Amino acid sequence: MSRTHNGSGSRPPHDTARPEDERRELDLYDLIEMIWSQRGMIIGIFLVLFLAGGAASYLLLNKTYEARARLLVLLDDEDLTPGAAGSGDGFIIEQVMQSESEIMNSETVRRIALENIGPSAVLAEGGSEALALRTMRQSFSVVRAPSASVLIPVIEADSPERAETVLNAIVDAYLEYRQVVLTGDGATGVADRRAQADQAYSAALEAMDQFLTENNITDYDTDVSALLTQIAALQISLATSQSERQAASGAAAAIAARVAEMPPNIDLYVDSSAENLLIDKRLERESLLSRYLETAPPVVALDREIAELEEFIAGGGVEGLGQRRTGVNVVRQGLVQEQLRLESVAAAETMRGRTISGQLNTAENEITRLRGLAPEYRRLAQNVDATAAAATALATQQAEAEARQSRPPGSADAVRIVERAFAAPEGSSLKKLGVAAAFIFAAGAAILMGLLRGYWTRHVGPAAQRQRAPRPVRTADTTEAVGPMPSRVAGIPVLARMPDRGSALGRR
Repeated sequence: MSRTHNGSGSRPPHDTARPEDERRELDLYDLIEMIWSQRGMIIGIFLVLFLAGGAASYLLLNKTYEARARLLVLLDDEDLTPGAAGSGDGFIIEQVMQSESEIMNSETVRRIALENIGPSAVLAEGGSEALALRTMRQSFSVVRAPSASVLIPVIEADSPERAETVLNAIVDAYLEYRQVVLTGDGATGVADRRAQADQAYSAALEAMDQFLTENNITDYDTDVSALLTQIAALQISLATSQSERQAASGAAAAIAARVAEMPPNIDLYVDSSAENLLIDKRLERESLLSRYLETAPPVVALDREIAELEEFIAGGGVEGLGQRRTGVNVVRQGLVQEQLRLESVAAAETMRGRTISGQLNTAENEITRLRGLAPEYRRLAQNVDATAAAATALATQQAEAEARQSRPPGSADAVRIVERAFAAPEGSSLKKLGVAAAFIFAAGAAILMGLLRGYWTRHVGPAAQRQRAPRPVRTADTTEAVGPMPSRVAGIPVLARMPDRGSALGRR
């Protein structure tokens, strides 16, 4: 930034001057130069902007009056509020106070307040209801200290009387609307919803009844359970019948085999005189032995007759002689009867098995049909259960709502007015702040415009381009011919360049 000179004040022969169009960095002194060179324009812009901003501040920024009220939320075990402000931990207090703040700051409360006082009480020059609501929305707020049970509604207006009137109307509307919210007239709405739920439940029942009638079902779950029990019993009966039939058939076959081996008739008894004569002879011998010895001739003769008679009988001499009686074989007859009984049992069990098999097939087909209807039945049953549960819940809500409505007035009044709305007699104005802001804005804008214009004039404009045009290189010989250096460059005093001034002192 500074120029280098030798002790005599002339440049060395071998040194050449930098081109005039070479740009260098701007420092604080350059900025001061540009501001000073454009001081007229800067002052003019500043005056125009500052006067406009100041006049706007005085004309548009009116004095406002702030009104405040204080409401205390009490703890009451019998109260119907969703929590207990002033008790419990901080989280519960924050929840309750936030809920109360939202109720107070709701659009419904503002509308109720506006209906009570009218738009003329909110707007000095009069206006529509929408404009009055917007004004109330913009100027109203609720303030509360952390972990405190006091709500502080705040509103701003152009007069203290209007601020007090509007804020008192909002507080009264909040207390009125709070009663409606907590104890409200919700029984009518719940009754309507319950009627709709009852209609839905009736429609679900009708659809279920129609489904059961069309499919010949008395009760789906009961029918399915009965069919499963019947199928299990039929399967047991079928197995028993089959086992009994097989047992009867086997026993009948065994008896038939024995009957085939037995004769149908047998001899009951045979009456022959030879056997009787033999018996008489033996009796006679026993009588003789009582009088004679065994060697006596009468006894020996009788023994010879008995021996001949026995030999005759043994030789079949009496076969076919005498009386013979035959009859039915009683044992075979009893076996035949048992065989017939067993065969009848087997036949009966066969018929019984066929009947049970038919009943089992019918029950299995029915359970298959019912299982195919299970998805539709479950859907209808779920509709019935859901609508019944909804109707029950709404009936409970209706009873609770009617119970709340039957409570005496003030049963949900857990908010007390600590302080009615009041407005400070002295208002606050932003005129001074607006003037200060206008001053800062005007000064900044004017200085910025001056710097831009100075930079344009010095580095970008046509005059700056001419100054950066190429010039002949000066040497020690040409310096004397050219003459002394000019004291100004482009109209700017050289004294403003501090580094060059230092270099000039060095030359001295």
